[in-house]
Amino acid sequence: MSAASADSANGPHPTGGPQSLVSVRNGVQPEDPQCPASACPEVYLTDRLPHAILLDALPYVDPLPAEQQQQVQQLLQQEMAAIAQEAGGPSCIPDYLKDLPFPQLPLLDDMECMLGKEMARKAKGDPIPELDMSKYTAFSVPSGAKASDPKAWESAVSQCQQLLQHAATAHINLELMNSHAAASWQRHLTNLTQAKDRMTGLAKRRAEEANSICKIRKMQQVEAAGTLKQLEQTAQEYKTNNASIIEALGPLSAEVLDLKGKCRIRGILPEYAEEDEFDLDAWHEAAGTTS
Repeated sequence: MSAASADSANGPHPTGGPQSLVSVRNGVQPEDPQCPASACPEVYLTDRLPHAILLDALPYVDPLPAEQQQQVQQLLQQEMAAIAQEAGGPSCIPDYLKDLPFPQLPLLDDMECMLGKEMARKAKGDPIPELDMSKYTAFSVPSGAKASDPKAWESAVSQCQQLLQHAATAHINLELMNSHAAASWQRHLTNLTQAKDRMTGLAKRRAEEANSICKIRKMQQVEAAGTLKQLEQTAQEYKTNNASIIEALGPLSAEVLDLKGKCRIRGILPEYAEEDEFDLDAWHEAAGTTS
């Protein structure tokens, strides 16, 4: 599994006092105090978190083995417990979103439109109002004091016409269903089958692409492993050669020192030979070997 490179997004504040960071096209910059809040870009939420990091690359994630699922869950639980402990308890975890402004949603915030009314009803927890079907199922004849009221009879006639129209529409729908329901369902099932085939083909192509990427990645890893192994062998050969050279230099350096001692006694040792001392320990240290 390749690791994702990450850079810390919380650097130290510049000299002269803390400054808030605002989002820009290619990073963050200090906020201009003369820039009004409505004109300045919004502050990144990650800039306010104590342990925020900015990912500049995405990893290639291999499928997680089943035996590591429990370990991952334990790590997540430990991280959550550490965050709660740092905050002083689970109930003391700060609300990182409380200082951020709510998004502007003109359609949902307008209480005069249908969506606004529905969102307000949902926020109150009121149930969805049921459809009033009484005008399609009930009919009453004016009686009593309303028996002589022309408006009551006009309303009754209008309601009767609605019932007749509703019944006629239902009859037409039944006739249409008897004539076209089977064919419509067949077309619907055909469309579902075609959609399933398209999704199956798309999933197969995606799986083939993923397998191709995994194969290429595996080949690159194998090639890199061979290169690394070859370099390791070369480095080991160099170390072995250096050790052999140093081992051979041991008797020669002793002989040189003996000859220098004899020349020094006779007074015939040149001045440049006095300074040209062979440091065998330094050679051993450089080669990573011991004499």
